[in-house]
Amino acid sequence: MSRAPPGYELGAAYAEDRTGVLYRAVQTSLDRPVTVKMLADGKAGDGDAIALFVKEIAIVASLEHANLLLAVDTGTFEGAPYLVTESTAEPTLAEALRAGEPLPETRAVAIALGIARALQHLESRRFLYKNLRPANVLLPRPAGPKLVTFRNVKPIAEAEAFRRSNVQSAAYCAPELARPNLGPVTVRANVYALGAILFHMLAGAPAVDGPSDEVRRAHALGRVPALKSVAPSLRPKLHAVVARLMNHDPVGRPDPASAAALLESLAHEASNPPPPPRRKPR
Repeated sequence: MSRAPPGYELGAAYAEDRTGVLYRAVQTSLDRPVTVKMLADGKAGDGDAIALFVKEIAIVASLEHANLLLAVDTGTFEGAPYLVTESTAEPTLAEALRAGEPLPETRAVAIALGIARALQHLESRRFLYKNLRPANVLLPRPAGPKLVTFRNVKPIAEAEAFRRSNVQSAAYCAPELARPNLGPVTVRANVYALGAILFHMLAGAPAVDGPSDEVRRAHALGRVPALKSVAPSLRPKLHAVVARLMNHDPVGRPDPASAAALLESLAHEASNPPPPPRRKPR
């Protein structure tokens, strides 16, 4: 096990990426769970890996929003940078969807609204999200959803690289990520992924399922069923909002702020249903 920066006790490593290793950990001064990312073994002399990690630390440390995984601490230990965030040992939306059953409407809309607000904040900071999928959505209690920020938050200026890297999970892949003729990659690709996630939560299954290449092609060509066709009992406004978020044409989709407003309206209506009609006296 790697030695821990002062003030932390490392548990098991649970993930590794190009620049570092992620550990479950405890911040000893507060006895609270956290996640520590440290430079991967053998990367101490890799200038490119260190530069990428330092850039990631700067991005994550600059974020402050209730629906984003926040930095707790950062520094240098034994000559290498490290990053500490809130705990990632939380249930994920992917786990909540594993049973293949729809989520209750109020819960699905609340989760989608939290994601939309995170996207809105990221856009205001000139960032977008690299791979928006249920596995990257934490569902801590009692807080709302939180997007995992490690390696996923990127400057909008780097958006075109997402098309080349083919990184977005196929089930939530915006058409323009596979078809350059639909226009540049913008934050509206994130809005499409948000719509596809909301579809999945309400239907109990992704809009399109199957091998990744076939799923990606279906999204690219607009061969995606309407939510109404698989979940006809839902409110018509839910069908309409999902359709807007998943508009095949990026220009026809709302931006994150407008998406949040649509979802806020849905949440308000769900919690404040209209009173039943009064019977007319005989």
